[in-house]
Amino acid sequence: MLQNVLESVGLDSQTCAGLLGFNPAVFAEWSAGQRPIPESVLPLLSAVFSVPPSVLRAPAKAARNLREEDITPAIWYKFRGPELVNADRECVVLIRQLGHYLNELEAVTRNRSVQWKTLFESIRNSTDLQAAPREQGRSAARMFREATSLSHGAKGSGEVLRGALRSLGVLVFETPLQESRLEGCSFYVGTQSASRPCVFANTHHVTWFRRNMVLMHEVGHSIFESALVGASLDFLNREDMAEPLELRAQAFAQECLVPKSVLVHVAQSHGIKWANLSGRSLARIVADTHVEQRTVVAAAAEAGLIAADATEELKRIDIISDLHEFSNHALSTEEYLELIGAKNAHEWIGKRSTTLTPRPLRLPVGYVTTVVDAYRDCQISLGKGAEYLMIDDSEFAGRFGDIYQGVEE
Repeated sequence: MLQNVLESVGLDSQTCAGLLGFNPAVFAEWSAGQRPIPESVLPLLSAVFSVPPSVLRAPAKAARNLREEDITPAIWYKFRGPELVNADRECVVLIRQLGHYLNELEAVTRNRSVQWKTLFESIRNSTDLQAAPREQGRSAARMFREATSLSHGAKGSGEVLRGALRSLGVLVFETPLQESRLEGCSFYVGTQSASRPCVFANTHHVTWFRRNMVLMHEVGHSIFESALVGASLDFLNREDMAEPLELRAQAFAQECLVPKSVLVHVAQSHGIKWANLSGRSLARIVADTHVEQRTVVAAAAEAGLIAADATEELKRIDIISDLHEFSNHALSTEEYLELIGAKNAHEWIGKRSTTLTPRPLRLPVGYVTTVVDAYRDCQISLGKGAEYLMIDDSEFAGRFGDIYQGVEE
């Protein structure tokens, strides 16, 4: 049955074996039904491919009577589209594997984060789904801000955004996918009894300011529809922004990150007059609100702070040089690494990069910290820590030498 599942996903057994860290020959035997899948492996495969263990245990004979649409999970219907490439599907496999590991970690550390369930359900139940999509998004955003740290102080929340989402139990994943047209997506990871929302942003040639909007756009999808449709996908230069679901998600993201109160506070803090907005003052607002220029302008126009007929000109103003002066987040990765120095650069990226996966990933900082803390507290072994970070044992000991020495002693 595993072979049928792989075909429905659109990946071959050799690729999946490499992604999941299994011997390709053994994995091929599992998929062909020539060798039973060990019970210890079933939970991982079930979580990654989103099928019950009973389906994976089924004999090959049973698969002959099933049509592809009977076993293809909703998420993989989404990720088999013609606009997607193998990099997208491989990344999803790895992220779903990470979600499984995170569930195991939280079970071991007895620190399960499920606050998102109550919050998302409360927002859905309190939102008038008959209202205009943009009003639904704004209403949901106000509730989300009120329930999280995003409402603390009338200032930009980009610096605390990822931590706030992690504290709710949301898996936040950002990594470069150069071949992909995906800008962001959202889906749920884990088995049905232990699922969690995951929001993904492609960091390739996308600024930090833009990624903040992408992540919150995907959170909007997660609240309302990702669990129902399998996954929500958003592409670079997408043309479907007039669709109701996209309008709602975009309004949610904008109201979460740049409500009128934040815009007014930032402008007042710097003595900026909206009627005389210059490129430099606009760069200052972008730097302090932590969102991209076009979103700041759109939000200011909707709040009545600038004239609607001035928006297009303001979106075209070149603020790059001033923004570089005001925020390190405006720097490219290469510029930032040069700023912090070679040694710190290794610390910044090196300890988060996988080495055993055929497609290298940059793991979330919070996830790496959770793994290392669990190892330091003797809740997991070195081998398990290395497995969770998708590196080998020697690499784990080398990256976290001080902690390794302390635990060993």
